[in-house]
Amino acid sequence: MNSTPSLSESASVNPIDQASEVDYNKHYHHPVWPQRWHHPDFTEKAMAKWKEEPCYRNTADRITHRFLTQRFPCHFPWGYIIYRTVYTPESEKLWPIAMEKLTRVMTTWIKGELNYGDDPRPEHLIEESHKDVIISDSSRWDGAGIEQVRGHFAQYLREIKQEEHCEESRFAVRLVIDERSLNSLVATDDPDDGFVGVVDGRYDPGKRYDSPSDCGYMRVLVWALWPLYLNLQFDHMCELCPNAPDGWIPVYDEGDGTAQDEDGNFIPREFFRKRPEGLTQRRRGRG
Repeated sequence: MNSTPSLSESASVNPIDQASEVDYNKHYHHPVWPQRWHHPDFTEKAMAKWKEEPCYRNTADRITHRFLTQRFPCHFPWGYIIYRTVYTPESEKLWPIAMEKLTRVMTTWIKGELNYGDDPRPEHLIEESHKDVIISDSSRWDGAGIEQVRGHFAQYLREIKQEEHCEESRFAVRLVIDERSLNSLVATDDPDDGFVGVVDGRYDPGKRYDSPSDCGYMRVLVWALWPLYLNLQFDHMCELCPNAPDGWIPVYDEGDGTAQDEDGNFIPREFFRKRPEGLTQRRRGRG
């Protein structure tokens, strides 16, 4: 995977200043990347030959197979756009540890598809084509709030003509790593521990949503990042966001959902209201 950026890939660049409309026939490019992504297995000719490979027939029932074959060139590389909003001296030490954990947990989930077959080719291609975007600029984002991130995100979507796009997970949400989420990621090596913030750039505070707790923001447990990415191809964040009692933050966990307080303490299960009927059985994404 290519999730952990070099310094040049998280440089002080305003993506809005250099953003360009997405070309569906070219690989996705973000201005913070010093050069366009390229991979020999993802050229137009190579992608056309995927159908000739044995794994194309042998892995048709796997989510990873469908993830690869039902997408345009512009959907690669795939990954989240992540805003870093903490820049303390301690965070400089913790940041690379947290990024490594995100990559490791995502890889574990992707390789879990091998339980449904023994040809690792699709999983290998997905790992190779993973590249997150890190928005990192202490002068601009240190201590930034949700609305600041949402506004920047929405403006970027307008510039690249993707404000109404809902079929590409990269443009559906932004991840936010603040001090609380950073500390949660590095507190233990347990892949089940840790969370990051998720911001819906299309959230309209003047609109009435089905979920009374939907405020265009939730958290996602680190191990649910891959399932969330899959499900965002089909559903808006407002449809995936769990219900949560007043004063609690909804938390996506791929299942019924849960909730936390600001410090990351989980709500007692007996007080938690489950997700709307129809969403509770979703597992492993859809394809």
